[in-house]
Amino acid sequence: TNKQVINRMANWSEEWYDNHQKIFRDTFYARNPLIFYNSHAEFQQTNAIYGDIGIGTGGVTEGFKNRVVLPYSMINQQTQQVLGHELVHAFQYHKVINGDSTNLESLANLPLWMVEGMAEYLSLGHIDTYTSMWMRDAVINNDVPNVKKLSTYKYFPYRYGEAFWAFFSGTYGDYLVEPLYMNTAKYGMEEAVKMTLGMK
Repeated sequence: TNKQVINRMANWSEEWYDNHQKIFRDTFYARNPLIFYNSHAEFQQTNAIYGDIGIGTGGVTEGFKNRVVLPYSMINQQTQQVLGHELVHAFQYHKVINGDSTNLESLANLPLWMVEGMAEYLSLGHIDTYTSMWMRDAVINNDVPNVKKLSTYKYFPYRYGEAFWAFFSGTYGDYLVEPLYMNTAKYGMEEAVKMTLGMK
């Protein structure tokens, strides 16, 4: 029933909020709107966000009002993962827009692979078979990019970005995810790495 679906989504939202709050060290003092649709077709017709929504779009987090908009999928696991992904974006926007030395313009310093890769990493975890497949293909074809190359359009930001965050967190720990993210928003990627890790 609809009540069961709403309760399930509410519980998942609270679980994701708790997980992401620990990583971002941030708290929402005002409610963050979550707008759910029964199907993808209804989601594509939303007027809660500006612009057209493609068939492959699983959800959207609108930055100015920080609204999370997504459909309920036929597969619970997919719905839960997309919700977790979009709530990462809610935290990302909230952290930067409400930061003491950052604002909306600071988002321009954040590469797409960093933003989307983090959302994938924090909603899928260290090991994702789909991302692993992409990385095996990159290794076999001698096409593993460095961090500078990740910002080119050749490399899909979701998969390569997730691989970066899985490596970064596995090497340095999840507690450095938020400092690297915020330092990048403030100073750009190159300076952020120096500040966060003490290396180029």
